[in-house]
Amino acid sequence: PFWVEETPFAWDDALVYMVMTDRFVDGDKGNNGGATPGSTPTGDFKGGDLEGLRQKIADGTLDQLGVRAIWLTPFQTNPDEAYPAADNVHQVTGYHGYWPTKGREVAPRLGGSAALHAMVEEAHQHGIRILQDYVVNHVHAEHEYFKQHPEWFRTGCVCGTGGCDWTEKALECLFASYLPDVNHTVPEANAQFVDDAVYWLDEYDLDGLRVDAVKHVEEVATRNLAAEVREVFEKAGTKAFMMGETAMGWGDCADPCNDQNYGTISRYVGPQGLDGQFDFVLYHAVAYNTFAYQSKGMLHADYWVSHGLQKWPQGAIMTPYIGSHDTARFVTLADPANAGKQGNQWSDIAQAPGDDGPRQRLRLAMAWMLGLPGAPLLYYGDEYGDWGGADPNNRSMWRPEAQQSAEEKATLGFMRKLGQARRNLPALRRGSYVSYDTLAQGTKTDEAMIFGRKAPDGSAAIVGINRSGQAIGFKARAKDALGLAAGTTLTDALGGPGGTVDGSGLVSVTVPANGAVVLAP
Repeated sequence: PFWVEETPFAWDDALVYMVMTDRFVDGDKGNNGGATPGSTPTGDFKGGDLEGLRQKIADGTLDQLGVRAIWLTPFQTNPDEAYPAADNVHQVTGYHGYWPTKGREVAPRLGGSAALHAMVEEAHQHGIRILQDYVVNHVHAEHEYFKQHPEWFRTGCVCGTGGCDWTEKALECLFASYLPDVNHTVPEANAQFVDDAVYWLDEYDLDGLRVDAVKHVEEVATRNLAAEVREVFEKAGTKAFMMGETAMGWGDCADPCNDQNYGTISRYVGPQGLDGQFDFVLYHAVAYNTFAYQSKGMLHADYWVSHGLQKWPQGAIMTPYIGSHDTARFVTLADPANAGKQGNQWSDIAQAPGDDGPRQRLRLAMAWMLGLPGAPLLYYGDEYGDWGGADPNNRSMWRPEAQQSAEEKATLGFMRKLGQARRNLPALRRGSYVSYDTLAQGTKTDEAMIFGRKAPDGSAAIVGINRSGQAIGFKARAKDALGLAAGTTLTDALGGPGGTVDGSGLVSVTVPANGAVVLAP
């Protein structure tokens, strides 16, 4: 699409909202299929569809959160039947969309082609970009391509089984026995998946791709995909954004022990590859440790943000996140009462939090994440602090405000303020990161922190986070670190008292107990 906007959009501007379409909103009862024989209920279709998403865009639900882009789980047709889950005991369906059976067909359960067109048009009217989750690693055994061209695929070795290690056999192993692995060294196979991506982007006016399971396909897959997408769309004056998923971990140790994690993710990013990737290192280093478990402090969080910014390729737009469809809900991870249950899928599963403590931790993590460089991700339901352990328990139906508890409504209100702050303050989106160590004068506490963002246009912002039970004050080097002149008045986007830069170039920042501030002129 060609966009006409007062300020040209950059992907740093995006707050990306991830929607698992089947678990969002049922906007059209006419396309529901009923219960699937043999399927475990939590692993079955629930009726969410593209019309439901369109309705929530139209009524301003996502605008209120400051959302600028939506990442949709795959919307190609998936099988109607249930298949064995990883435990080979329970049966689940392809409600999530990652088991495609058609190359170029929108799932009838989601509303088909007309519903996708209508949703994209509605999103664009609201200034929201749409990213398609594009599966290049595998198809379902019922896929038309597997039936027509079995030579395009690998079968046999299932990831994680004997002699088939996830890492050693990353390129050829199957995610499940019924998910044939695409062999991108077969030119015809690679060309078909590249052509299909161009078709989807062009036919439905999509704004980019989220490429699934990048490290499980040959590099030629993402390189050829990126080259063709740029050739077709950038020559015509449009930009299709490409973000990748390369799942890696984090080691609690000094360089060079995380070089493999950084290097593997970075390898696929650049002028000949993807525009950015999910920041798995930061997620494992900080989301868990500083915010969910609180086993590490704020200095730890600040270090790993600064460290990562030095490690990622120049110009990469990384996506910080604190939750996704592949992890237990943050609120459940942050709940000591559910310790040991977060990974349970089918029995003795995690329960709803008994108090507001876990959501309090979520709100602080969100304030941190939405203050960071990149295009942060908000997983549907996290805006109000939904709970649930491992898949499929982290994929409950989205609930509107009328169905939320008082604590959830309070969390939603806080998230709306954060999202609007990011949307309205250029420094929070495009500014360079000014570390806690640089911004705060004097001794640093580990229970709270302030960090800054300083934009090329001279705008600046300060984010403060405090996980302790009492207010903590800082002196921020507003003039030296952020370029703010004496007398500049700062307002708190979250409703706090704000402050004024004094004659020595400092501003007093008081962060409330278990709270946050977002200060800007």
